[in-house]
Amino acid sequence: MRSPKLHVPVIAILVAASNANAQSSVTLYGSIDVALAYFNNTGHASVFQMQNGDLQSTFWGLRGNEDLGGGLKALFDLESGVDITSGHLQNGGREFGRQSYVGLQSDKLGTVTLGRQYDPTVDLVQPITADVYGPAFATPGDADNNDGTVWVDNAIKYASPTYAGFQYELMYAVGGVPGSVSSGHTYSAAALYSNGGLSLATGYLFAKNDGPAGAGTADLTQNNAVTPLFDAVAMVGSRQIVQVAAQYVVGNLTGNVRYSNAQYKPYMSFGAFNRTETFNIAGASLAYQVTPAELLSLGYVYAKSNGGSSATYNNVAASSAYSLSKTTTLYATAAYSHASGTTFSGDGTTLVSAGGSIGDVTSSSGTPNQVGVMIGMVHKF
Repeated sequence: MRSPKLHVPVIAILVAASNANAQSSVTLYGSIDVALAYFNNTGHASVFQMQNGDLQSTFWGLRGNEDLGGGLKALFDLESGVDITSGHLQNGGREFGRQSYVGLQSDKLGTVTLGRQYDPTVDLVQPITADVYGPAFATPGDADNNDGTVWVDNAIKYASPTYAGFQYELMYAVGGVPGSVSSGHTYSAAALYSNGGLSLATGYLFAKNDGPAGAGTADLTQNNAVTPLFDAVAMVGSRQIVQVAAQYVVGNLTGNVRYSNAQYKPYMSFGAFNRTETFNIAGASLAYQVTPAELLSLGYVYAKSNGGSSATYNNVAASSAYSLSKTTTLYATAAYSHASGTTFSGDGTTLVSAGGSIGDVTSSSGTPNQVGVMIGMVHKF
């Protein structure tokens, strides 16, 4: 049965009515991020354009909980990604493609949620990496999901309470393929330890997209010419990603380092992409809180691929973010990428020269180098 569409005034009424009950609450939240961007080469030409989400994502969501007593709560979250430049839905046109889950939370036992969710590495590892300063600081092509471009359907996730600074998460996503329990499934785990200014994290993600046309529970990262099969050809295979990260905060200075290993394994031959492609990635960054309102950050990422192709990427990014208030921030980001070696064509059949790729903010360059400058604004609500 088709459900009626809720317009903004109706949502506001529902939120207000729910907040009137002391035992439950619903919160409308989100952020809007838009920037003017220049790239010296994207595809095969320079471009000046307005684009979405160069510091944070543009999205809105409804989050709620109900107190069930005895330290137990029911909760839900519905989150929708939007391209602010066009008004179109993101995440493949899904209405709530960023998150859509329901669950139970216990003060003593932890939280169990079911639905479409981020995997544990995004929850616990990514926040102590330079990705928090924007996608220009992330891995070229987001080959290791450092920028959180993978969401998982049909997922059951457990998040532990925090024990003396230590917490962990476990996830399993049901493939739902008749006759094969393991087909199309995803599993992941991550842990985070924080003590004073020191934070240490590690995580693991395995996803099989082995159904028809590469169907599986985990989204594919196919946004530019870094990862295999970035064009219209679906990957039938699996991905395995291991990440470790460390962060240390001293006064106004924050430093972090990270390493990840990502492996893309095809379950059929796509021509040149006919065996496991492995990415080894290392990154480091420094950020300095100049004033309570201004943050300066500088980051470097090295990525190397081996397998059917062999490419090397050296990326540098710098940004300044100035908070006009608790909810509004102006920012400017400049980034440079240099690539060498070979990568795959869009359909994986041949090898081509690798092009510079600034994080995952635009298409790869048609030359070894890519330069980008982004000036934008974020408003949270």
